[in-house]
Amino acid sequence: MILNKISFPLLLSFLLSLNFSFSQVTAEGPFELKTGKEAVIIGAGTAIGIAALIVVLNNDKLTEDGISLFKTEDVNKFDRIAVGPYRDDVLADALLYGSYLLPLTFLTYDETREDFGTLALMYGEVFLLNKGINTLIKGLTTRNRPFVYDAGSPIEEKYKVNARYSFYSGHTSVTASNSFFTAKVFSEYLTDNTAKVLIWSAAAIIPAVTGFSRINTHNHFPTDVIVGYIVGAAIGYLIPELHKSENNNNNEAATPQEFIHKPIFGFQVSF
Repeated sequence: MILNKISFPLLLSFLLSLNFSFSQVTAEGPFELKTGKEAVIIGAGTAIGIAALIVVLNNDKLTEDGISLFKTEDVNKFDRIAVGPYRDDVLADALLYGSYLLPLTFLTYDETREDFGTLALMYGEVFLLNKGINTLIKGLTTRNRPFVYDAGSPIEEKYKVNARYSFYSGHTSVTASNSFFTAKVFSEYLTDNTAKVLIWSAAAIIPAVTGFSRINTHNHFPTDVIVGYIVGAAIGYLIPELHKSENNNNNEAATPQEFIHKPIFGFQVSF
């Protein structure tokens, strides 16, 4: 089960990346792709993903003897608030899967729709890096989830290897990366400041609500959620930032006054 949950999204994002990665892509929009840069990012993400799979496939479930030794007092005071009975997290699951649809909103706006191939590759890189790093850290730290310390939680949930993957929150990290990526991309196309404020506000709220729900259902500690939010948001923001077009930056820096005494006739050669 853990193999299917991890390998499918990693494989999906890798194949999505391959669809665009072997050609030089130049765009008139705010973002551009460069073969060397994409090779490094996709290569690093794939290596991390493979390492993560190797690690998690070699992790063992908790034993009955081990579970009986865990006490609430073993948890630091800041995180202890999350200890409690296991509950299914319907809200966070809905926000998680719904956040995967956010990049599809690029198809609703003319300029982002024209650059959808470039944006799709960028999202594939966000997905690949975020999922790979999160899975690797979970597998290396094997931190018990809060409900493991609760005597009333179902024993069958405690026996799952997933009960050892508390740090850091994947739900929060994924919703943060998807939300911040979408907001960052739209902020580079839109000129309406009100629209930008609304988009960034939604991007900040979605993973925050997700994280709160993960704590409230005793699936994660506060520190799991905080780190997940920071890492996911950073990846979602930085991938578009790394792909900003140099030509677009130069055009933004130029002002009409700079060309008052320049000839208006010219030509451009591109390959």
